[in-house]
Amino acid sequence: MRTGAALTTLAVVVGVALAGPSPAVASTPTPASSMPTAKRTAVVLPSLTGRGSTAYDVNRAGVVVGSAELASGYWHAVRWVDGRIEDLGTLGGPNSQAQAIDERGRIVGTAQAADGSSHAVAWVDGKIQDLGLTGGIFSIAYDTAGDRVVGVYHVTDSFAGRRAFVRTGTTEITIDAPPGASAVAVNEAGTVAGTYGYRDWTDPPFVNQAFVWRNGVVRPLGTLGGPTSDASGINDLGQVVGTSWTADGAFAAFFWDGTTMRRLSTSSASPTAQAVNDSGLVVGTDGTDGRAMLWPSPTAGSQLLPLPDGAVGSVAINVNDTGLIVGQADFLSPSFHSRAVVWR
Repeated sequence: MRTGAALTTLAVVVGVALAGPSPAVASTPTPASSMPTAKRTAVVLPSLTGRGSTAYDVNRAGVVVGSAELASGYWHAVRWVDGRIEDLGTLGGPNSQAQAIDERGRIVGTAQAADGSSHAVAWVDGKIQDLGLTGGIFSIAYDTAGDRVVGVYHVTDSFAGRRAFVRTGTTEITIDAPPGASAVAVNEAGTVAGTYGYRDWTDPPFVNQAFVWRNGVVRPLGTLGGPTSDASGINDLGQVVGTSWTADGAFAAFFWDGTTMRRLSTSSASPTAQAVNDSGLVVGTDGTDGRAMLWPSPTAGSQLLPLPDGAVGSVAINVNDTGLIVGQADFLSPSFHSRAVVWR
């Protein structure tokens, strides 16, 4: 049920956006307002001394993690417990970000050291642990489950310079995948979801492919008929969600059941599927109108998530196995900013 969403705060922390190239939006979108609205309540979470915040993950206990802005403009990793926010700190540098939390409460993400380099980190019992640069120039831990941490390090400051890693205890390996690889999600069984083959914008054609990795074996998931696909989340059943081009040139959200990739049903012309829980609830975002949405099951049509009062847009990033959804909502007043949200 994890995700590798790459938002503005992530680019601030690591110095480069870690998401792969995004396909173009269809030219004649269907308005998101044509979708039904899910019977959910949007709760805006408190921030730090700054205005902005984003929630990236939530575990079964309802502990939410993400990042929040300081008055200085820097961003710190945070944890919300029962609605109260806690600053998790950094490695001595100005920025950090919490990307995921597991069922034991371990949090992973990235943090800047005093020299400005961004390191993959973990927070255990509130204390930060430096997981290192893992052989690259910067790194980020995207997910954790069981005794594993997965993420990305960069050997060059480029999409093609990405390498995916899996860390078990203190032992770390690089996934033997083509260059430009990311490991963004892992489940309790140790199956990793990611994407390989990312290239820089100046080096088309784009050939990135979603994959799963288990016990040293990389398995490509294919596409919906187009040239590329990207994995975003995996649940403990080994089911994967993400996005793919289709044969007719559309951008679509997919669900992979372990054997077959199929297109998720939606009226959105530019949907993303970001995460899936063990009951098959999928969350994502309508990219055309900027609205968070869900699929109650992989065979159901999409529904919009309600906006908090005053919000003009939203993004759904993750969901836990009790159905809590986290992400962000966007506001225009007093100036544009995003706030972390939980949909209950």
